[in-house]
Amino acid sequence: MDYFTYQPVPGYDERIARLLCEDVAIDDIAAAIGTPCYIYSARTMHEHAARFAAAFAPINPLLCYAVKACSNTEILRRLFGAGMGADVVSGLELERAWLAGCPMEKVVFAGVGKSDSEVRAALDGTHSPLRDDAISNGHPDPASRGSVGVLNSESRSELERIATIAAELKTPARVAIRLNPDIDAGAHDHTTTGRASDKFGVPIDEAEALYRDFHADPFVRVVGFHVHLGSPIYSSKPYTDAVRALASLIDRAESHGGRITHLDLGGGFGADYQTGQTPSYQSYAEAIIPAVMPLVERGVRIALEPGRTIMGNAGVLVVSVRHVKRQCGHRFVICDAGMNALIRPSLYGAKHSVWPTTVSKDDVPSARLPDKPSKHEACDIVGPVCETGDFLARGARLPEVIRGDRLAVFTAGAYGMTMANTYNDQPLPCEVLVDGERVHVIRERQQPWQTIDARHITRQLDLMTGAIG
Repeated sequence: MDYFTYQPVPGYDERIARLLCEDVAIDDIAAAIGTPCYIYSARTMHEHAARFAAAFAPINPLLCYAVKACSNTEILRRLFGAGMGADVVSGLELERAWLAGCPMEKVVFAGVGKSDSEVRAALDGTHSPLRDDAISNGHPDPASRGSVGVLNSESRSELERIATIAAELKTPARVAIRLNPDIDAGAHDHTTTGRASDKFGVPIDEAEALYRDFHADPFVRVVGFHVHLGSPIYSSKPYTDAVRALASLIDRAESHGGRITHLDLGGGFGADYQTGQTPSYQSYAEAIIPAVMPLVERGVRIALEPGRTIMGNAGVLVVSVRHVKRQCGHRFVICDAGMNALIRPSLYGAKHSVWPTTVSKDDVPSARLPDKPSKHEACDIVGPVCETGDFLARGARLPEVIRGDRLAVFTAGAYGMTMANTYNDQPLPCEVLVDGERVHVIRERQQPWQTIDARHITRQLDLMTGAIG
């Protein structure tokens, strides 16, 4: 479900339909700010978040938005304002969440390789890397923000280090041990995270031993367990399998003393890259809620980390056609952005629906992937980057397009802009949020001097010529 629709526009040829984001034509936005650009629908984002929360309301979970999915501060501010917490995986994601207004008690901090400085900032805002700038610019002092709600630990080594730092700071750390249950959730090999061969978490037996050894530590309060199986996951079964493993582990852990009050089932809930691909939130909830209800009745708080499922369908990437060429029987549609703006097709073999922003009424698609009219010629939609792997879609059946036409890459709101890069010195796209008829530029396009970092280059040249000692 999203609010990107093709509609006839008054004042234009009635045989033509234009792509709208909510109440605004995509072409009008692109004409004003240029391409490539990411355009997000506020209504889609908020409705997905509200529907997810409603589906799981019977267990009153802690919902922590996965910041890595789409980390624009305005997006975060709106989601946190609606009551969500944050799932962060780096120190700067933590700072971003704090700046966007997320209470620290609603933050879960994951990540397999947290640095000492990140752990310190998570436990005590005095160690925030933003503190000096905040104070000097009259902004709130992070020293008063408190500790994160839960700090996830992925190994004995990391847990030992957290204990040492917490003791140094004299600040107890609320910790969840990440479990690796050896469950293959069926995601892409690069995004499956719950198999024994993956780098994340610890085996069940080791998790029990860690709880036994640390639950009474004066500066490490092991409050529960965490598991994340990968993304996207199009079935509820991996979640219920994980709950069974975790419920047994909780019973055994509590036999060593102490009490488990927190169980984080991670995220990974799917987004509709293809129409009808993802189960409804209610379908996920109907399987997961009965599995966890006995734990909830014992006083265990369930945490969930939706990210992609909220933002995926809430965003599109808009690009412009620069050239169309045919060679060796292939049609190449060459655009002003490719893997630099959206790397998922190259990195994961991901398939995104791509369609012109203006089409004849006969070419308005009835669904996203794979429902493309077969009358159209297949083409590869590629970017300007000097790599054969630079493409947005291969074998896509697209109407005839010419230089200057615009294309929308759908379901690009998650892991699009956060993974964008400046390879080949391509500037980062801008980001736009549409709310009804209102259009907000929430990130300016990166300018050339920012891309090449002219000051750094000047300093390098000065060093080479001996101008700097």
